Amino acid sequence: MSELERLVFGGAEPGSPLPSESELAEELSVSRLTVREAFKSLQARGLIQVRQGRRPVIAPLSAIAIEDFFAASVRMDPRNYLDLLEARRAIETHIAGLAATRSSRMAVLAMEESLAAMRRSIDDPTAFNAADVRFHEALAAASGNRILTFLIEAMQQPLHNSRLQSRRGHVVRGRPLIQVIDEHAAILRCVVDADPAGAAAAMRDHLAQTEQSLYAALGLPSQLLGDDEGSPA
Repeated sequence: MSELERLVFGGAEPGSPLPSESELAEELSVSRLTVREAFKSLQARGLIQVRQGRRPVIAPLSAIAIEDFFAASVRMDPRNYLDLLEARRAIETHIAGLAATRSSRMAVLAMEESLAAMRRSIDDPTAFNAADVRFHEALAAASGNRILTFLIEAMQQPLHNSRLQSRRGHVVRGRPLIQVIDEHAAILRCVVDADPAGAAAAMRDHLAQTEQSLYAALGLPSQLLGDDEGSPA
């Protein structure tokens, strides 16, 4: 297996064919059955693509395996949305800062379009959340870091479900969704102004509000919010 992984990760481009089962079996001094089982394992992990009658090829980079892990985690216990949020705080605060120094005009346009879609769909939870997810994906892409972008893509489904929860929390807190839109707009302004510290701070503020709404949606004690009773909603 380790030899096959070295072939996959050894610099070959996606779409490049791998040696045949017989060639690999001879090269590695193992049986063809061993190679076949290794191919199955790599295919299950999304590392190679296997088609009947053709040699396996290296698969395009994909976040599917990580996405399955995130999705399973929150299905097992909705409170894991809070763990997911902590991961987002660590990742997306950094992403926002990078985007403010690296974003292209195309990336900014993608975020502007997502923000406009949020405004148009404020009364449609599914469309609103989809636009919200697109905004964060566009922000990640603007960071120029492909691995960080993969991580955000891998969170897509659990993030969609998390946003449905936080939307419920906004209602519980009496918090209008326009404030959520304004938080995204603040992040975007800092990106456009090439202000990495401001972008990171705006993301932290946004995720702090999201955290409060998740606590409210999950019915957790208000003292866990880390805010005074009189803090603004």
